[in-house]
Amino acid sequence: MPLFKFARRLIALAAVMLAFPAAASAQTTPPTLTATGTASAVPDPANPRSEPSIRTAVEAAEASALPRAVADARAHATALAAAAGLTMGALISISDTAANPYPFYGPLGTFPNGRYCGRVRRTRTVVRDGVRRRVSAGTRRVCRVPPQVVSSVQLTYAVS
Repeated sequence: MPLFKFARRLIALAAVMLAFPAAASAQTTPPTLTATGTASAVPDPANPRSEPSIRTAVEAAEASALPRAVADARAHATALAAAAGLTMGALISISDTAANPYPFYGPLGTFPNGRYCGRVRRTRTVVRDGVRRRVSAGTRRVCRVPPQVVSSVQLTYAVS
């Protein structure tokens, strides 16, 4: 075998060994258990026609729903571990997941620039020459309070 072909094969073998190291395949991932918890709260603004009041009520509802979502996830993880015959270990990670059943409402509000109050067009229907048409009748100020705020978290525990 010529030296040139031998060197090419040796380089190809080295490239394959570097691409798939044996140490990486020998590593094992420790077993984990992931559970999701959700909780909701109803915002109750002092003045439902005031932007700051609605924003404060939504923030308070989020603050009250988050601990309950974490407790729900922890209880769910405990039940899953018991059903599988596993022992829960330390908490490895926690993440906030999106769970808003009303995508129209959200932390950014229903109007531009994260507002809960804004101006909407009013229309009325008129009949001209036997044809019904919708015409503008000006604008009016509207505030929209979200019907509920939902918090959802995902907890990952080590198990053995």
